[in-house]
Amino acid sequence: MAFGDWFWNFFGRRKKATLSLLVPFLDIPTGRVIRIPRAELGPDTVLVHLDGMSEPVWVESEQLRNTEPLHPPFDEEVRNCIRIIQAAFAEHRPLAFDEWEDVFRREAFPLREIRLWLHAADIYSRCSNEEPSAARRRDMYRCIIACINSTREEIRQTFRPAILNPSETEQLIQRFFDTLPT
Repeated sequence: MAFGDWFWNFFGRRKKATLSLLVPFLDIPTGRVIRIPRAELGPDTVLVHLDGMSEPVWVESEQLRNTEPLHPPFDEEVRNCIRIIQAAFAEHRPLAFDEWEDVFRREAFPLREIRLWLHAADIYSRCSNEEPSAARRRDMYRCIIACINSTREEIRQTFRPAILNPSETEQLIQRFFDTLPT
């Protein structure tokens, strides 16, 4: 094999491997699908199938929110559930109660979403309750939010904790999905 053949074989494969690590990401402000490295996906991104798109694309979940509430204010029982969610995630997502309620009112299926977030709040509270490290609690929060927005496999491929080791991350993922209410 000539040096040129070896060179192009070697670097050609590397380029192909690098391209396979790129994922489609929808830049909503421009309406364009761009390819970004999988490692750059944040915990708040979700893989969605949108009408008119030839393949599923990753999108920042906040950009998928409806502009107007779809539902009236909730009754007191549901509002109490939202208060539990708000208290559990106050350290990382310090929204006022009205903001939390507004987010859920914009969901197509708010009660299902609230149930999912209650589950996440329960898992987070149990895992972080005795944790003195703010950085570790932040990783736990990010992992659980990723669980809300993605599948197990997508989380394993994209979530990059700052402090938690792979075993701890996997335990959080398993705890979330293995006890997920139906």
